[in-house]
Amino acid sequence: MPDSEIAKVFQGLPKRFQKGTVQKPRTFYFSLDDDEKWTVALSPDKCQVTAGKPAADADCFFKASKQMFLDVWNGKHVPSAKDFLTGAIKSNNPLLLKDFVAAFKKG
Repeated sequence: MPDSEIAKVFQGLPKRFQKGTVQKPRTFYFSLDDDEKWTVALSPDKCQVTAGKPAADADCFFKASKQMFLDVWNGKHVPSAKDFLTGAIKSNNPLLLKDFVAAFKKG
């Protein structure tokens, strides 16, 4: 699905990355509706995006529906404890997700 709305978001991340917002290297893995998988590696001065699963365990994973991801990314939905408790969003480190969002300028 190279032309999906999700793919466009991920492929655009390197251009939106704000250098210096990440203190140490982190890897984020996104699994959306079981058919869209992306890995984003952030370091203080670089953002690298690849389709698929990471080679090693990611520091943080985000699993949800494509619509939930888009709603969160576009600011239409702010994740709450309920989202994690009901399983609408699954993550091993919800606090790290905030760091991920903060590393990119909106626009």
